[in-house]
Amino acid sequence: MSQTISPTKHWIVIALISVVGCALLLQGGYMQAKAHFAQFLIERAFEKTLVDSQPHKPWSWADTHPVAKMRVLQQHNDSLQPLGSDLYVLAGASGRNLAFGPGLMLAGASLGEQGNMIIAGHRDSHFMRLQYVKVGDMIELYSTAGERVLYQITTTHVVHETDLDVLAPTAESHLTLITCYPFDQLSGNAEYRYIVEAKPVVSNPLYS
Repeated sequence: MSQTISPTKHWIVIALISVVGCALLLQGGYMQAKAHFAQFLIERAFEKTLVDSQPHKPWSWADTHPVAKMRVLQQHNDSLQPLGSDLYVLAGASGRNLAFGPGLMLAGASLGEQGNMIIAGHRDSHFMRLQYVKVGDMIELYSTAGERVLYQITTTHVVHETDLDVLAPTAESHLTLITCYPFDQLSGNAEYRYIVEAKPVVSNPLYS
């Protein structure tokens, strides 16, 4: 014997669904606003460091600070065009730091030093753009000292998470970008890493 839902209960159900939907939308909007504001604070901290050469936390309770600004550049109509907005690299590649931006692995070289400089980022946010880069594209880095270093991508490849050769020190200046792979995998437990390797092609102290 079937039961029918009264008009009153029907509207209550619709109202509850609407409330839940609005709550989810508001939560999503809040998270987006929070992420954008965090980027503003990180950018401001980077600009302060350019002025006084001192590390500045983006917010008082942060356990990191910006150490570089990064751009990915691609060739379009005889000129280099940025792929996405500027990225601010944070000191340390902890899970907390990677939520706000790519992180410089402190075990590797720093910008301007000889050796393997390793920067990690999340595939579903800041390093999502790496799926579109190709050999020959450029990566532009600005240090907190105002130094500009331009790198050219020499190779992209995929390795298993247990392959640590990409983290090995190098005698020459080298840039390694790391993110999880594949890019379209919804699960957070990715076994593979997408690697972008680049070599410096020019360096000068002009910041713009």
